[in-house]
Amino acid sequence: MGIMTATGPDTGASIAAIGSLDELYAFLSDHAYEALWTMENALTRQPVTTMRPYIWRYRQVRDLIMRAGDLISVAEADRRVLAFRNPGFSGRELARATDTLWAAVQMVLPGEAAPPHRHTPSALRFIIEGEGAYTIVDGARVQMEAGDFLITPNWSWHEHGHDGAGAVIWLDGLDSPMVSTLRQMFAEFEGAPQSKTHVYSDVLRSGYVEPSWMDRAVFSTLVWKLDDTLRAIEELRGEQGDPYDDVIVEYRNPQTGGPALPTMSAFMQLLRPGAKTWAHRQTSSTVYHVVRGTGYSVLDGQRFEWEPGDTFAVPTWVSHAHANPTSGDALLFSFSDEPAVRALGLYREQKAA
Repeated sequence: MGIMTATGPDTGASIAAIGSLDELYAFLSDHAYEALWTMENALTRQPVTTMRPYIWRYRQVRDLIMRAGDLISVAEADRRVLAFRNPGFSGRELARATDTLWAAVQMVLPGEAAPPHRHTPSALRFIIEGEGAYTIVDGARVQMEAGDFLITPNWSWHEHGHDGAGAVIWLDGLDSPMVSTLRQMFAEFEGAPQSKTHVYSDVLRSGYVEPSWMDRAVFSTLVWKLDDTLRAIEELRGEQGDPYDDVIVEYRNPQTGGPALPTMSAFMQLLRPGAKTWAHRQTSSTVYHVVRGTGYSVLDGQRFEWEPGDTFAVPTWVSHAHANPTSGDALLFSFSDEPAVRALGLYREQKAA
């Protein structure tokens, strides 16, 4: 009997008998090998992705989520969520807006309560419309209002409900495609702590915003409420701003001094009337959401017009520039995988001259 190994019987004689590259390739394929020199795109001169710049129109999104509300309850769905699936993604796994970022809209209706669960992906939420809803994170209840920015760190118990009138709709952002690719997906649905009855309005007051193009903060505030964020931006209106983003501030975590979440950063930017930014591209990917105003973005040479509520994806290494040709302000909320890319030592940026 031949010596058995982890890969099967001794194949020395079989290997010695290989007389051509075709025979070598056949043997490699049969025994779980592959030659690097035959692999396409093993090493590329720049990032390669099938993800495409794409925009989801809120007029359609809202109609769809409202229709879903007529057809399925939160009790039936656990979470009433419509994910934004990038048309360049052809896989059968988790939908995604970019290779690493999940984006979706979620809605709760009056009287509904989405049950608690927790998972390894981190989540952030930007409230698009409505009032009277709440989220409970690790037992602490927080009211949600239009323009609020909230985070749910990974492995935190969270649930949602609605005590008011009318639909409440928000944008969800998660790093779940990244977590799934790393095969680190865990979720639990039982064992949540008892919710506190008091509404902690100051739970949202756990972050601050600062001008992201300056070395040190010149204005900061410990709030993640829209009015306060806008007040910070207004203080900066007269500054020169960033030629690539105009007036932009980052939501910062005061406990770490870093981004809102370890894997995702979030921003609010003002495009002043007549603003037209320069193009740049990064190895990070970004999802943008239009809070106010109208304008357009040029993504790898393609022009995308946008209006309030629209959401668009900028995959890795896609050149992008924004413009506000109107006489009013435009506001863009965005979230990015930049912290994760930087942590891996992979962040690069290329700016137009």
